[in-house]
Amino acid sequence: MHRYIAFAWNSRAAARVPLFEELARRLKSILPEWQCAFATAGLNVYHIGARAPSSQVYLLDRSAGVVLGTLFERDMTAAYYRQSVAFSAHQTQEILRTKGRHLVDRYWGRYVALIREEGGVHVRILRDPTGAMPCFVTTFRGIDVVCSHIEDCAALGLVNSAINWPHIAAYLWFRRLVTSHTGLNDVRQVQAGECLAIGADAATATFYWRPDRVHDERRIEDRQQAMHELRTAVQNCVTAWASCYSHILHELSGGLDSAVVLACLARTTEKSKIICENFFTQSAQGDERAFAQKAAGLAGIDLIETPLLSSTATLESMLDSRKVATPTLTNLMAEYRLTREELIKAHNIEVVFSGQGGDHFFQQEATQLIAAEYAWNHGWRSGLVDVIVDTARLTRTPIWSVMAKVISSVLIGRNDDPYQPRLKPPALVSESTRDALDLRSLRHSWVDDARHLPGSKILQIFYIADSQNFYHIPSLYADMVHPLISQPIVELCLQIPSYVLTYGGIDRALVREAFIGVVPPEIIGRTIKGGTASFINGLLVSNLPFLQQYLLDGLLTEERLLDRQKTEVALTEANLIRDPHLIFPVLSAVQAEAWLRAWISATPRATA
Repeated sequence: MHRYIAFAWNSRAAARVPLFEELARRLKSILPEWQCAFATAGLNVYHIGARAPSSQVYLLDRSAGVVLGTLFERDMTAAYYRQSVAFSAHQTQEILRTKGRHLVDRYWGRYVALIREEGGVHVRILRDPTGAMPCFVTTFRGIDVVCSHIEDCAALGLVNSAINWPHIAAYLWFRRLVTSHTGLNDVRQVQAGECLAIGADAATATFYWRPDRVHDERRIEDRQQAMHELRTAVQNCVTAWASCYSHILHELSGGLDSAVVLACLARTTEKSKIICENFFTQSAQGDERAFAQKAAGLAGIDLIETPLLSSTATLESMLDSRKVATPTLTNLMAEYRLTREELIKAHNIEVVFSGQGGDHFFQQEATQLIAAEYAWNHGWRSGLVDVIVDTARLTRTPIWSVMAKVISSVLIGRNDDPYQPRLKPPALVSESTRDALDLRSLRHSWVDDARHLPGSKILQIFYIADSQNFYHIPSLYADMVHPLISQPIVELCLQIPSYVLTYGGIDRALVREAFIGVVPPEIIGRTIKGGTASFINGLLVSNLPFLQQYLLDGLLTEERLLDRQKTEVALTEANLIRDPHLIFPVLSAVQAEAWLRAWISATPRATA
């Protein structure tokens, strides 16, 4: 994986130079394989793991900065194929003139840009709108340190490991956090689509990419046009990503979205370069092999089937919490990772693809707000009746209930808050933690900035922010790419109304129809999703003695974030089996505890 560390400082502050030189020597001593990607007064960037064409260093003209990652030219009239990106003097000038916005408007991909303004007073850090490449910022004695992996900064002694306890409480409340604050007091995350300007005074942050503004640019009402554009965008984005790699492992769940990605891969990529893997559990809900076999067979791609057996898994062996910025990055699937590592090495895999993001963008959510969006856009035209009937069928609710939602949303202007049903007080958190937590710290500004939009689009924007969580699990042995979480696809889906994305009472109807003939009909017509909840529940039940000791005598309980009595009551076989709502609160507590123990034992911060 491409990793980077950058040191930025005010080039006019001569006193910072000796400290930077000491940090550069330290990096060469502790991380000797790292290379200098860019160097000028006030900004030095080091990296490792770049491998063209999948990850590169793109230099701006006249030492104006550098872009790290993967860039594609943004040409709406042609395929989104990879181009040989090189920034000319004119392009660099446009990037500087727009303070970096030109990158968001004219390119897409997976990248972090560091742009140095003339005079060296300010450095702008820009992260791509999908958040596919990590970006964290901390400060060490007046020098700003920007990195992809906070553990690299920890190895250099540049991170203060003081715990941000309100962030840990927020994570226990809502495990799919997407925020600028992290689990460490002095570490900030640059958010997707955000530009952080650091300079002589204070850092200022601006979202260069906002989904509400993308939505407002246009609206595609014609179903055939929307279908054509969606099919083209998905095919071209998958093809663009595939062009960066020689050997691809595709996670083929058996669901619609992963089957669509496979169909696109098979059309434009040499089949010998692709293999598929399907994970299955002992329960029927988690065993989708029959569907995966249909998709792999139609595409002519080999399929490997890997079992997930919770009864043989030891939770203690899965607590492989590295020094990452927040508990959301902790992975508890160590046995799965070992199997994946062996497979990757055996087949020389460079990247893992998935179908993640399709549910989020293609309107998998069954909500009465779909009909409300039609009334929001068109008023009380005759077509509203058909959309209300379709929405009632999709949501399995009475027509009068859908009509009531239309009236409350459009006439009264009462939009549903997508956070509300997801921010119920968690089962194990103590009363004092509940009272102290500011729930506003859990929210993403993309959602709050979209209050002028119909509720269905606000919900979609919530899911767009949430899709960044798919990149939070570290990929240690190969790149991880979710082709559906590509800027052109996300933007297009924002501009297609929910009642065009889904119709006839069927979720994701538009993408289903768009890929008829290349995705098996059994999957096109499938409306039931699989899941791994039973695997996770079995994992927790089979490891109860360890869980009880780990949480009841752990740091979360010691700091009174967890209520000891409630946790003790929850951690019984009868309660875990009877109450499925306990699964994720317990899992979140385990992940947070593992993360805390990794940092509490961290080496004290160095003093240069």
